Amino acid sequence: MRVMLISTPYPLEENPIPPLSLAYLAAALQKEGIEVQIMDHLVSKYTPDKLRRELEQFKPNIVGATCVTLNYPTASRIMRVCKNFNPNIVTMLGGPHATFALNETLLRATWIDLIVTGEGERTLIELVRTIEKGEDYHQVPGIAFRKNGAVVKTEPRLLIEDLNELPLPARNLLPLSKYKALDAPCTVITSRGCPFKCIFCSGPRLFGRRVRFRDPELVLDEIEQINKEYGFQKINIVDDTFTLNERHTKAICDGIIKRNIKITWNVFARADTVNLKMLSHMREAGCEWLLYGAESGNPEILKTIKKGTTPDTLRQGTRIATEAGIKVFNSFIFGLPGETPETARQSMEFAKELDEKYGAKYGFHILSPLPGTELYEKPKEYGLRILSRDWAKYDANQPITETEHMKKELVVALIRDYDRAIAYAMDEIQQKAEKGDPESMERMHKKVSVDFAWKLLKFDIIEQVGHTRNGSNALADLAKRISDKIGTPLDIAEQELGTLVQKGLLKQKPSGNRTVWQWT
Repeated sequence: MRVMLISTPYPLEENPIPPLSLAYLAAALQKEGIEVQIMDHLVSKYTPDKLRRELEQFKPNIVGATCVTLNYPTASRIMRVCKNFNPNIVTMLGGPHATFALNETLLRATWIDLIVTGEGERTLIELVRTIEKGEDYHQVPGIAFRKNGAVVKTEPRLLIEDLNELPLPARNLLPLSKYKALDAPCTVITSRGCPFKCIFCSGPRLFGRRVRFRDPELVLDEIEQINKEYGFQKINIVDDTFTLNERHTKAICDGIIKRNIKITWNVFARADTVNLKMLSHMREAGCEWLLYGAESGNPEILKTIKKGTTPDTLRQGTRIATEAGIKVFNSFIFGLPGETPETARQSMEFAKELDEKYGAKYGFHILSPLPGTELYEKPKEYGLRILSRDWAKYDANQPITETEHMKKELVVALIRDYDRAIAYAMDEIQQKAEKGDPESMERMHKKVSVDFAWKLLKFDIIEQVGHTRNGSNALADLAKRISDKIGTPLDIAEQELGTLVQKGLLKQKPSGNRTVWQWT
């Protein structure tokens, strides 16, 4: 029995990180002796022909993909290619969008056989074993499927009580060299679940309100593996709220320090769950950034969305993080229930205040009420009008809702002003770099490196032009080919390729009278 898991690409230029959920699913299958491959299209060019070649080579019995709302249309098209390639392939989707948009997904996309709802590891194993035996999988808990033109949902799968039963994610199946070329962090979870009630988030419905914690020693083993075996220098801890349990947080910090793991890390946190002692300890252990979900600078809006915090809470949390030496990023949302031009300006002024006082960076996104959230299910109760059900537009960069006093044109204007401010800030950094400011020079150099690597990955450039004749200066020849292909100046192409080779991310492989370049 062969299972292919597909990482669905995004329809816009995101900063990709290794797909943790697929690595967990693959590890669970491997533990049961099931053959599995991950086809990662986050860091390569996706085309139907390329997918068909992958299907022909691996010949899977089952193909599954995970997606969020934004890239569901792409995931659906991928499943259609798989079903058309071989109607006997069992096609399935998982992830938050598929879990909470069952009817639309299964009734409209008839090439998708079933959906794995919620936490997927145990469900996927049982599904694979049932299909392998030729038995009817329609009784497996935790799935949904079509029957006689209607959607049938089996009994919910119980959440995994002891997360320590899960094997470490199968990151060996991922193209890690490509992520390292982008200077991307590796992702880790130390818990699942969220006790909070924010009306724009589906996390608690997906993983439960009771938080389940992993054994800190197992987390530390994983971090050590990521650092020493896979060569990552930084990680993102992607728990909903890493700072929720101070004892758990302390144990992980203690372990990083005791084991002398040289790695920097970032976390999601809430300003009402931190204190100076905790944050100082986190900084000592290598924590570099905290991301707070600020959402709004207006107290009434924060009450409406059931955030449970206030602007003063965020001020306090930002202040003490800065005192502890940790950098802060505050994330805001335009267009929440009750939003008006005045409250939007209030949020922008609040963000600037925290930047000016504490150096806290900030970002603004536009509300996208996702399936599974209270806002999506009850928009009228919150005074929202949803303007589109085109899931590809749910990228948090364009307005798909309106409030009574905040029409989409106003949101577009605000975001345009915000984008201009970002562009102005980048121009300032460029000017400082040209004048020799070391920090600005480093930032611009990193931007050039990441942009170059992203072009190589997004268009499969190495795969297209990465072949040179034996006896030539292979690296110089490759740089010339790439410079001609993507328009990057030759000196930059030579420099960036040399760095990728030096880091061991690109290598040469003899092939007859040619040398072929490959990602390691």
